[in-house]
Amino acid sequence: MNIHLRAFSIFILVLTAPLAHSKQPATEFDYISGGFQYTGLSHEFTSSHYFHHDTEGTTVADSMAGAYLKGSWNFTHRLYVTGKIELSKRNQFSLSQYNAGVGFYQPLSPSLALFTTLGVALFELEQGEVLGHKSKEYSESGASGEIGLRYTPFEVWLLEPSYRTDQLKDTFRVYRLSNVFNVSNNMKIEANFSYSTIDKYSMTSYQVGVRYTF
Repeated sequence: MNIHLRAFSIFILVLTAPLAHSKQPATEFDYISGGFQYTGLSHEFTSSHYFHHDTEGTTVADSMAGAYLKGSWNFTHRLYVTGKIELSKRNQFSLSQYNAGVGFYQPLSPSLALFTTLGVALFELEQGEVLGHKSKEYSESGASGEIGLRYTPFEVWLLEPSYRTDQLKDTFRVYRLSNVFNVSNNMKIEANFSYSTIDKYSMTSYQVGVRYTF
């Protein structure tokens, strides 16, 4: 029995030690970052009314590559402004997403913080001429809201799950899991994954980039 208690105590210490010595604060909202982005579109999405699909033989790209750029500035106390641009393109197809807003964060512990952001969003999908069809564009803007957590389970790792909804003509929802790894005091590596839905269609995005904190 004592052996099991001792083992359990060691296990608890291993889990809680990083929380007590976390060097990457969960309340770090002063940064700029950017990098590579890969986006995959579901077959249902590429066959929907957002794309040309009424001509036999029309091929719609089911994946795109591009770049992203985002930043945040903690301008006073627990308030920050943030902005993000995500661009993907393949052949005659391009997808653009823009977000900007003001947010508030609440520390829950040295390694855990809750944040929420309110702002505006712009979603653009453009398709060039395909098999005689004229170019087609879809562009919608609306209010945006996001809520998430920032958690530092280890000294060099910041984990950020979040949920965002953009109130466009068709509601756009984003479930995101962001990872930030310390390289130095100011330089970080980002690895992000997101699953998004618009109406009943979906897409996934993968991002790898660099973050500079100031």
